[in-house]
Amino acid sequence: MPELSEVETFKKYFDKTSLNHVIKEVKIRDERILKVSKEIFAKALKNKKFQETIRHGKYLLIKIDPQYLIMHFGMTGDLEYFENATDEPKYTKVLFQFTNGHFLSYISQRMFGHLDLTNSLEDFLDKKNLGPDAYKMSYDDYKTTLGRRSAIMKSALLNQSIFAGIGNIYSDEILFQSKLNPKRKINTLDENELKELFQNIKKVLQYGIDFKGELENYSKDLLIPHRSKDGECPTCESRIERYEISGRHGFFCPKCQK
Repeated sequence: MPELSEVETFKKYFDKTSLNHVIKEVKIRDERILKVSKEIFAKALKNKKFQETIRHGKYLLIKIDPQYLIMHFGMTGDLEYFENATDEPKYTKVLFQFTNGHFLSYISQRMFGHLDLTNSLEDFLDKKNLGPDAYKMSYDDYKTTLGRRSAIMKSALLNQSIFAGIGNIYSDEILFQSKLNPKRKINTLDENELKELFQNIKKVLQYGIDFKGELENYSKDLLIPHRSKDGECPTCESRIERYEISGRHGFFCPKCQK
């Protein structure tokens, strides 16, 4: 599932290809992907310009004055900008045609993503109960949102009301880099451990952005390429263990993350 780093990659792609383009037509291939009626959606976008993009957590918001288009990518979401109508990608759910004759396709193979509209960024964040963006947050934001929480580490990192944008894969890597057991409670961390966790959140997400979320290109020194039942720790070569918390599974090294 696209996490913060992947959605930041989508944002950069959108900015490079589609920003400041005027929408001539909106072609809805499957209205199930919409959170509003297809009539309202098309009317809100037609003849509007994509003015600005904001990424918060796993969401990409595009300003179409006076509203925002909300893109959520689910597990298989993607974007593709192209010139010829005959090149429309498979699994296109919504197609934006621009006045320059080019197209932007919102793709979703398994229908876990969605498109929506909002009148206010603040209302959207409040409605979704999203905490500070994990990549952009300051250390003060980080400490404030943690407060006196006593959740276990894995659950805290996945809780979008605490840190918006971290998902299953990157949470495992952050904990591995911090040498923290995923079942340890967050309120047991001392100040040095809290600082190291904060630094590793930033470092791991930056690494994902630098590599455009292409997991197959990640260094073998990371935990991510070894996340399997037969994987070995890249540090100590111990067998990686799989665990499950609240219906979510993850991987950790029982020796490095005691």
